[in-house]
Amino acid sequence: MKKCTFLLVCMMVSFAALAQTSQKDWLVGGNFTINTTTGNSDFTFRPNAGYFFANNFAAGAELLMSFGKTGNTKTSEWGIGPFARYYFLKDAKFKPLVHSSFSISRQTVKDDITKIHNTVTRLYIAGGGAYFINENVALEGLAGYNRSKVGSNGSEGGFRFQLGFQVYLLGK
Repeated sequence: MKKCTFLLVCMMVSFAALAQTSQKDWLVGGNFTINTTTGNSDFTFRPNAGYFFANNFAAGAELLMSFGKTGNTKTSEWGIGPFARYYFLKDAKFKPLVHSSFSISRQTVKDDITKIHNTVTRLYIAGGGAYFINENVALEGLAGYNRSKVGSNGSEGGFRFQLGFQVYLLGK
C-alpha cells in the first residue's frame, strides 16, 4: 500500500510539473522597480494575470502603478493593458519566452505651482525566460524594447529590463 501511495504521489507531482504552461492554466504575478538616488525616488509595480488559451501561449491584463519624486516634482501614474506571451520549451525547468504588452495610463505631474495630467501609451516587446523554482512558481526576467508616448509629445524608445515572479495555477 505504501508503494502504491508513493507511486500515485510521484505521478501527481510529475503531472503538475508538466502542466506549468498547459492550456486552461492561469498565471498570476508581476514585477516591481525601486530606484532611489539623492533627491530622486521612483517606485513602479506591475501586477498581471493571464490565461493559457493554448499550450505555452498565455494572454491577459497587467496593471501599472508608478510613483516618483524628483526634487519638488511628484509624479503618479495608473494604467492597464493587455499582454501576450509564448513559452518555447514544454518540459523544462528554464523556459525561454517572448512577451509583448501595450498599456494606456493616466499620469499626473505636480509641483509647487502646477498640476498636469497626461495620457501615456506604451508598447513593450521583449524576450526572456522563466526559471521554475518549483512546479508552480517561477522567477522571470524580461529584456526588450519599450516605446512610450506622453500626451501629444513625440514618442521615444529605449531598453527596459524587468525582474519578477509568476505563480502558475492549474486550471484542471
